[in-house]
Amino acid sequence: MTDHIETIAGALIQHGRHNDRIYLMDLQGAKHKALIATLERMAVELGYGKIFAKIPATAWHAFQDAGYIREALVPGYFNGLTDGLFIAKFFSEARRKRTKPPNFDPLGSAGKKSVPTAIPSLTIQDCIPADSDAMAAVYRQLFESYAFPIDRPDYIRHMMRHNAVYQCAMIAGRIAAIAAAEINDGYQCCEMTDFATLPAYRRMGLATRLLDRLENEALKRGIVTAYTIARADSYGMNRAFQHMAYRYAGCLVKNTQIGGRIRSMNVWYKRLK
Repeated sequence: MTDHIETIAGALIQHGRHNDRIYLMDLQGAKHKALIATLERMAVELGYGKIFAKIPATAWHAFQDAGYIREALVPGYFNGLTDGLFIAKFFSEARRKRTKPPNFDPLGSAGKKSVPTAIPSLTIQDCIPADSDAMAAVYRQLFESYAFPIDRPDYIRHMMRHNAVYQCAMIAGRIAAIAAAEINDGYQCCEMTDFATLPAYRRMGLATRLLDRLENEALKRGIVTAYTIARADSYGMNRAFQHMAYRYAGCLVKNTQIGGRIRSMNVWYKRLK
């Protein structure tokens, strides 16, 4: 089961039962008040638990007046100049209530950055369409469910053709870990996403190696701001971004379908240039 992506009232929207939400991905040319009314009507009629939106700070007052709350803020999300707000409106008390993630303080010290150890036969390389079957198999093995259909080779190839750069960590010629940067050239920002490491290769620092490569690729493409939306209950992923000098931006409460349930997500960001 996957959610639908379509243009509604002039804006790019994902919605469906899988994530039990409406996700306003891009305002584009939508008129704020008309869009807000349309999304609220959809949420009520279809019984969704949450509307989640990414908007420029310049649009905030219209959404705030409609009862939205701010969950996270990424400075300079839009072309390094305008802040991006991650906002929400909840349609049930159960969806609004956050479960505290264990054993991780996102505002705590990053600690001493570890020096990656040498791994025999490790190579980090660009993923290409021919890799999509193997990549999808890794995602299927690791995630019972996910917000987007990354377990489908055709979806991975579609993302490669459009705006996603994938990197694979290869050990002994096989995929050990994967990560992606979804590039938004128009806004000069990118989302670091879809991190996956097979159990046998964890605690080797592969996620940070992949993130470093993706940052370098983003810089080549003129990206100013990078961000990620990481599971709040994943100590390893949060620590990886903290060690790579990302700053905590806020928590998206019960936001995203991963691993068989709706999870809260931490937002992190980093100015690349």
